[in-house]
Amino acid sequence: MALKGYRSHAEFESQCGLCHAPFEISQAELCIDCHQSISQQISAQQGTHSHIPNVNQCASCHPDHRGRDFDVTLAAMPMFDHSNTDFSLAWHQVNYDTTPMECIACHVIETRFKVNVDNCAYCHTSRDIEFMLNHIREFGEDCLACHDGQDRMVDFDHQRTAFPLEGKHLQVRCVECHKPVSEALSPMLTQQASQAMAPVQDQDPFKGTPSECSQCHAEPDLHKGYFSPNCIECHNASVWSPAILEGQNFDHATRTPFTLARHKVDYQNTIITCVGCHPSDIHQADLASCVPCHSQGEEKAAFMVRHQEEFGPACLDCHDGADRMENFDHGRVFVLDGRHAEIACEGCHRDKVFKGTPTQCALCHVEPAIHAGFFGLQCQNCHSSNAWAPAQLRIHRFPLGHGGTGEIECRVCHTSRYVEYTCYGCHDHQPNAIAERHAKAGVAPADLPYCTQCHPTGMIDVDSP
Repeated sequence: MALKGYRSHAEFESQCGLCHAPFEISQAELCIDCHQSISQQISAQQGTHSHIPNVNQCASCHPDHRGRDFDVTLAAMPMFDHSNTDFSLAWHQVNYDTTPMECIACHVIETRFKVNVDNCAYCHTSRDIEFMLNHIREFGEDCLACHDGQDRMVDFDHQRTAFPLEGKHLQVRCVECHKPVSEALSPMLTQQASQAMAPVQDQDPFKGTPSECSQCHAEPDLHKGYFSPNCIECHNASVWSPAILEGQNFDHATRTPFTLARHKVDYQNTIITCVGCHPSDIHQADLASCVPCHSQGEEKAAFMVRHQEEFGPACLDCHDGADRMENFDHGRVFVLDGRHAEIACEGCHRDKVFKGTPTQCALCHVEPAIHAGFFGLQCQNCHSSNAWAPAQLRIHRFPLGHGGTGEIECRVCHTSRYVEYTCYGCHDHQPNAIAERHAKAGVAPADLPYCTQCHPTGMIDVDSP
């Protein structure tokens, strides 16, 4: 490389004034007047010369007048203290084969001892090519961005950085956060190695790595713009889901009566967001938002008009998102047969209320005054859904021919009301052998009147004491 037209000091050996101007200017100033790159190093406080004490005494390291073949650059090598650079030779004294490591192993002398990082890969690949392929693929070829020869990465502990790793972050590979930024393949390796490599980086992937959640994790469309941008208020590094809401794990299917199983996207396959159903308050679902969504299209709109006229606007009374009303079978809740099959929905579900609709006869049908208080409220014993009248005794668990003399008249056992009975009209219950036998069996006197509990068929030898 020529400086002011000269390639070596020998070419201007007769022009002493180029290097010497006694009493006018220092020799060092004349040196850097030619060697502008050295001047720039000193001014910018970068490069080898920026670390050398008394750098303005050039001749102390680079003597001259030693003959045409004398190399003033090589002459400085024995006096150079490498500890003045950003790279220590503590781990670079010898090669892997224990031969002394020379300067040209790392530096290109023709380019003023510029560090040739290609040589780093050549040397370390000879030791472990698989490791180096992965290492360069993940971290790039700028070795000096991480390594200083000490080596500062040997005992590196991420927990001592501004971003300690915990939870799921411990499982993330470095390259997932410290991503490559270049698309050029490295020329530093053999052709075979280069073909095996993915694009590598030519910038430091560790500087400026984001530490805020939102800088790495895109806000989910589901709650975009609805919750605080400070993710740690609801999430942590151990697990993203379930989220923490008001101090408790939040799962829409368990913490609310409505699952999102069938409400992840709308009819246009667009994600349904939180604000779509909770426009103002996360604790309140705006049911008015159900209708516009389910009314898209002429056919659906007509259905929704009829649906609301018949069942009302309280969607959550019937729908839970699963959806439990799909293929709904009323028979699994209350069998509609006989006259019940002819009744319109609103006949039982008044004011379009479906929750808590009674299933007991007496809760819908007022007991007729003609037998009020006498027959009881077990209507199904005498009536059916096919017809209320004529009534007939349909269910009587105790045998009517008890005693073997034919059917007994009702009043024999039901002396006052049909909901009460007594066996004492025929069976003496006074203190006698029967009472004593029952007492021995552990039947308390207060339980004696309830005979059918032990004698459901009326047989003395079945379930008897």
